[in-house]
Amino acid sequence: MNIISLRLTGLVPGGASRWLRTNLADRRSRFLLAVLGFLIAASGVILIDSIDAGIRQTLSQRRVQLGRVEQLGRVELWHQRRTESDLARVQQEGRLWEAETEGIAQANFQSWIIEEAKRAGIGPVDIRLSINPSGGNTLKLRQLSAQIHARFEPAALLKLMHAIAAHDRLLVVERLELQATATPYFEMLLETYLRPARGA
Repeated sequence: MNIISLRLTGLVPGGASRWLRTNLADRRSRFLLAVLGFLIAASGVILIDSIDAGIRQTLSQRRVQLGRVEQLGRVELWHQRRTESDLARVQQEGRLWEAETEGIAQANFQSWIIEEAKRAGIGPVDIRLSINPSGGNTLKLRQLSAQIHARFEPAALLKLMHAIAAHDRLLVVERLELQATATPYFEMLLETYLRPARGA
């Protein structure tokens, strides 16, 4: 009893010290105090365990991310991707129209349209061509447009559309209008891109 009172004297005020001396004397109070201490210690251990689990999960995620970064950083992977992108670029550039001059490019484009319209069974075709610079591209491409005006016949127009889709050059139907007048006709805006000649 004296040992307990000596230890508590410096730690707690006088009134509290007397209360503790009185209440810690019986066995039941000491048991309850021990249970309370055990619960506090157990909750502390659980809290530390949950913090530890969170740290481990974060560490695991960081390791996965590091593995991905290391995989992306492999030199041979970048060489493979560069080769694939160069091949795709060459294939797409091969679909552009090319001629020594813009005039020759326009003539070739117009000849192809007239020839395909004849094959499709479309009568006289009125074609107006224009070349517009396509700003902001490193390849110095020019947009080559053809405004086509002709009599509308469904089967013939469908054949022409199939020819446009099957052509190995890049062709885009930007606009198609059908007019159901006494003499039905269609207007089509057909576009492609012209690459400068090799020596230019």
